[in-house]
Amino acid sequence: MLERPYGVRSNQSLLLFSQLREAVVNNQEIYAEIISLDEVSPSVIKRIVLMHMAYYGKYFGFGETFERSITKDLRSFAQSLPEQKSKLWLVTKGEHVLGSLAIDGVCLGAGRAQLRWFILDPSLQSKGLGHALILKAIDFCRLQKFREIQLWTFSDLQAARALYRRHDFRCVEEAAGAQWGVEVIEQRYLLQLES
Repeated sequence: MLERPYGVRSNQSLLLFSQLREAVVNNQEIYAEIISLDEVSPSVIKRIVLMHMAYYGKYFGFGETFERSITKDLRSFAQSLPEQKSKLWLVTKGEHVLGSLAIDGVCLGAGRAQLRWFILDPSLQSKGLGHALILKAIDFCRLQKFREIQLWTFSDLQAARALYRRHDFRCVEEAAGAQWGVEVIEQRYLLQLES
């Protein structure tokens, strides 16, 4: 029996998360697994928002505008689940959520998916989990027959951008902007998938 991660609701008629269990062991101390959710509770939304705020607030000065934006978008995404063309993955350790990544297969229209809310707790970075999450997202998009995957990031996130490029995402748009409340060089990355 799978333990439910932080804030995952149970529902008698739905299997809440698939058996996508991948153990990641590093130095015999760090054990984490990647799970996929078919529905998202308010406490999972809160945890994803808190992880984003802790990281982006500390390192880049993102504040209330960013928090309101991702909270609103995550709530909207959660209300659309279970949606066949959308998926949320969490990285969990015990009952703690330590990372997330979502594919929103609805917001951009037919044949296009958006990769969103990709974050890992600093204690799990550089351990292969980011790579595993992105592979899961790309595989899911191929199964759903998307033509392309896009994501928004900014130029200061060098490690994330390197990971995207490693998976053949290309920067297709770049401009100064403040959609997250702080002026940064916003970048849109695109991955074209084979038909």
